[in-house]
Amino acid sequence: MSKLVLNMPCSTFTLETIMCCVFGLKAFDVAVYFEILKCKPAKINEIAESLNRERSTIQRSAQSLMNAGIIIRKQINIKEGGYYYKYEAVPFADVKERIKKTMSEWSRDVCKWVDEIDEKDADELINNLI
Repeated sequence: MSKLVLNMPCSTFTLETIMCCVFGLKAFDVAVYFEILKCKPAKINEIAESLNRERSTIQRSAQSLMNAGIIIRKQINIKEGGYYYKYEAVPFADVKERIKKTMSEWSRDVCKWVDEIDEKDADELINNLI
């Protein structure tokens, strides 16, 4: 692969797009994160009702959010037997720190990438454009 190609995960930066890029999420997953953050610990059916979506849709998003490490699932045991899960969002301050750390790493990588480009690489660019 050419040194002149830098795969960047985003081209437009909004909180939603940055969270999608940093955590590998879909836009709806970000909405689910903020709903869980707002509701504090919540059950899947509560989140589904609040967002007017099917439980299975919320469960898929919750799985993605857990994989990203920005929500946690807690098992609640029922006295009479059985259990259910409640989902809790990692504090937004922690999420922001992870975003800033990742963006700093990306920035450092871009600077390193730019430093590695030389005039011969620029000639390659010109030849590819013509």
